[in-house]
Amino acid sequence: MSNKWILLAYAALFFGVVSTYDSYADNTYLVALAGITLSVAGVGAWLWSVQHKKDKG
Repeated sequence: MSNKWILLAYAALFFGVVSTYDSYADNTYLVALAGITLSVAGVGAWLWSVQHKKDKG
């Protein structure tokens, strides 16, 4: 998977979470879960893209 697809997938996730924020804004736990999800997905995408470059050597 190339880096542009990883970035596109993360951007879609980010857009989905941000665009639906109003539906869960009153629930602190869901807001925290959304933040954790974006953080973990971002770090995961970064690690996956770095690993991909490392494998190409």
